Amino acid sequence: MPSKADIKRVLIISYDGLRPDAIDEAPMPNLMTLRDGGAHAPLTARTIDYPATSPSHASMLTGVCMEDHGVIYNKFFMYMGYAKGPDVFQLAHEAGLKTVMIVSKDKLRQLAEPETTDVFEVAYGEPAIQKAALAQIEADFNLMFIHFATPDNRGHKYGWMSGEYFKVLRAGDEVLGEIIKTLKDKGMYDSTLIMVTADHGGHDTNHIGLLIEDYRITWIVSGPGVIPQVIDFQLYTFDTGPTAAYALGLPFQEEWDGIPVYKIFGEPQLKIHEKYPCKT
Repeated sequence: MPSKADIKRVLIISYDGLRPDAIDEAPMPNLMTLRDGGAHAPLTARTIDYPATSPSHASMLTGVCMEDHGVIYNKFFMYMGYAKGPDVFQLAHEAGLKTVMIVSKDKLRQLAEPETTDVFEVAYGEPAIQKAALAQIEADFNLMFIHFATPDNRGHKYGWMSGEYFKVLRAGDEVLGEIIKTLKDKGMYDSTLIMVTADHGGHDTNHIGLLIEDYRITWIVSGPGVIPQVIDFQLYTFDTGPTAAYALGLPFQEEWDGIPVYKIFGEPQLKIHEKYPCKT
């Protein structure tokens, strides 16, 4: 069986606005298979106190709170620069690893400095995302982030947990299936850690923080060395970047508010969040 030592690449997939309880409701069979064979946190993973796309994704990849990375608006204002802090893309690039970012909202350019992403592509819609992602798998990579915008878009227009919301979740799940198939066909699957998450949840047609469903996020990890389990302690979105960095053998950063989730690899979880570490 592949172990953590076999990890050569990490793939982080964010379905914008994916509530964990929507996975079975949609349904998303490829993601359900990953979840059931991996580690996941259906009730204990949450986003930051400002559950919006840009700030939440910045925390996801930088490993720090919003006030530390500086992405405090849900828009990209060029004068504010890029997310601050030792994000996982910077660490990977400094280690000589190939980095790829495929997003379907152009404002997510703010998540990482351009010089830290060897490939950055904006792809609108599932067919374009699939084409871009499969091309990068063919070329190989060490760290890739893929972002699907349509769940959030349909949630705002038709409502979270609506038929239209579920429809695009199924479309995104089909792309995930093609990604997995291509990784297997290329002999790369057993050396790839796949992390599937979200920036926020939602209810009715918004995610402004009125209900727990706005804060609760999907957090699923599957791949070499991952022990199947339900994670019962509190996780935050800023644990994602540090966990990806740990999987790639990148150095831990003291500035991080996030903590690598060691337990998914069957290792002692020496530290957990005793309380929400960000200012409120």
